[in-house]
Amino acid sequence: MQEEENQEDSIPESEQKNEERKSKGVRIWKCFCIPSEWFKMLSREMHWSFVFGVVVVYGISQGLGGALAGVGTKYYMKDVQKVQPSEAQVYAGITSIPWIVKPLWGLLTDVLPIFGYRRKPYFIFAGMFSFFLIFVQMCWIY
Repeated sequence: MQEEENQEDSIPESEQKNEERKSKGVRIWKCFCIPSEWFKMLSREMHWSFVFGVVVVYGISQGLGGALAGVGTKYYMKDVQKVQPSEAQVYAGITSIPWIVKPLWGLLTDVLPIFGYRRKPYFIFAGMFSFFLIFVQMCWIY
């Protein structure tokens, strides 16, 4: 009697494992299908040439351009400036801070309008702040 119950319990466990494997396969497949479906929808809505242009421009400017700039920067830091790799990573981290803050800045401008404007005051503030920093550097150097 007990053996029959154990056999009945073991059958659903193996089926459950098979279902879990199938669901993992489906999830992995969806990771590839969802972006392609999104590109198809975007192509229908905007036009395929627009989607192609955006992919090419961003791929060239950020992918290839970033890679080539990285090679030149690494060479310059290593051979010309004699910077240690750990110090070079610190500098790379510092220069990536604006890209890290960019989503937060976008969220701030969308959520917190100033005088009823969402982005214009922030652009004016950023321009004035940049001018001030350049002026300080100019006075400090000379």
